[in-house]
Amino acid sequence: MIPYFALLGLWLVGTVQFSAKGQVAVERMLYAVALVVTILMVGLRYRVGGDWATYEELYSDIALQPLSAAVTLAEPAYAVLNWLSAQADGGIYLVNLACATVFLLGLSTLLRKQPNPWLAMTVAVPYLVIVVGMGYTRQAAAIGILCWAISGAGRDRLLAVVAKVVLAALFHKTAILFLPILLAPIARRNALMGIFGVLAFALLALFVLRGSTDRLVTNYVNSDYQASGATIRIAMNVLAAMLFLVLRKTFDLSSAERLVWTILSGIAIASVVALLYSSSSVGVDRLSLFIIPLQVFVYGNLPATRLARRTSILTTLAVLGYCCTVQYVYLAYGTFSYTWLPYRNIVLTSDDAERGG
Repeated sequence: MIPYFALLGLWLVGTVQFSAKGQVAVERMLYAVALVVTILMVGLRYRVGGDWATYEELYSDIALQPLSAAVTLAEPAYAVLNWLSAQADGGIYLVNLACATVFLLGLSTLLRKQPNPWLAMTVAVPYLVIVVGMGYTRQAAAIGILCWAISGAGRDRLLAVVAKVVLAALFHKTAILFLPILLAPIARRNALMGIFGVLAFALLALFVLRGSTDRLVTNYVNSDYQASGATIRIAMNVLAAMLFLVLRKTFDLSSAERLVWTILSGIAIASVVALLYSSSSVGVDRLSLFIIPLQVFVYGNLPATRLARRTSILTTLAVLGYCCTVQYVYLAYGTFSYTWLPYRNIVLTSDDAERGG
């Protein structure tokens, strides 16, 4: 567990030393160094994560195909990364590094807007970075791009919003379902643009999801398969959602940002109903992964809310304690946490160990 807690400790120390009134240039440099360390830890992992074997097998399949055939084996952006890595003999590691970069740079665009970006990333580390970033490579990249889109809520025009969501969908198709959420601020400002946005969503959903609708319904809706830990993951989203809805007037947000987070909070709470009445928890669980940035936003902003400003230090300590608890509980008691332990990195792994699998 030591490498994982070292990563958490890196951001925790940054949280404590951060000062909005400090030397901006120095702080940005330190943040960039910490971000690079995180990208390398996520991107250059070796046999870490529950789906490692699945991704490795997919890479092997794509490596044997021409590009025209490769893009039919997975989401286009992810397939192209695999194909290019195969041409460069970069293995699954170059693919993971590219996806980790997309994920964490996208996430960082959202975090850098928060009162204490270090605290926001500390909140992200235990689950969003370690579990999702190292276990759900394609979806993590899509989440990073959606975070980039959320960071532009209220400023981006229709085409920019659509382009960002389409890019996310090129890594994970279900990301297209979040386009209406990001279009909501535009629709509120301009009804005509909202109508165009709805039409764009309908057309893109048909195009992006075509040919895979039956598979998604079978795997995510009609299946009897239950995702391990789904209840806990959804409960974590719901707790953050309820906190935001109760305290949302105390968050320093634009009307567009408040609308997006309110909608995501509503979806998080609605997911409980979906979980109760769905024959398969896997669909609700996979879609709920896209809502995890809500936790990062809420807990990362909690000490800066008007309600908590007088007790910001205690609130920050409480959030940090929560982060440490979440990380320990997952690594010590998670059903599949053994696939994350021990942490290994390709840079520190001997050639003999790599060949031996």
